[in-house]
Formats: sequence, structure tokens, C-alpha cells
Amino acid sequence: MHAQGTALPTEQGVSRRDQAEDEPIAYTVAKVARLLGKHPNTIYGWVEKGELPHQRIGNTIYIPKWALAGLFAPAALPESSPAAPPAEGAAA
Repeated sequence: MHAQGTALPTEQGVSRRDQAEDEPIAYTVAKVARLLGKHPNTIYGWVEKGELPHQRIGNTIYIPKWALAGLFAPAALPESSPAAPPAEGAAA
């Protein structure tokens, strides 16, 4: 005896999350270069110097998304210089 009609109806059993395009968690050097408008050799240089976190899998270097976000995180702001003295006649 074979099972008839046991297949799920269309779209049943599949979440919308599974249907959405998967977002990458890491990018290749070529993709990072395109995203940043840099030459791939520049990205390889950053990787070699340890300036850009990465993971090598086989012969491919992957740069995690969080590492790119770190490039744009605000650096510690230098202490602000003292404000200019108030102009003459201004209340102190």
C-alpha cells in the first residue's frame, strides 16, 4: 500500500523565514572590495596586517559582517577643547 495525498499543500509547513533570501553572515574579499569601492589587494593588505578580522575556509577568506560594521563605528572622540571665551559684552 502506498501513501496517497500525504504531501503538504502548497506553502504549508514552510515558514516565510525559510522562503526569504538568506542574508550572508560574511563576505568574500571581492565582495568587501566592491562594497567599499576599494581594490581587492587593499582588502588583502588589511587582512594580512590584521586590521580586518577574517576567517579562512579552504582558499577563501571571509570577512564577517560585524567586522565591516566595526570599520564605521565611531572612534573614541578626543576630549573636546575648551570652548572659546565668550565675546565681549556677553553674559558669563
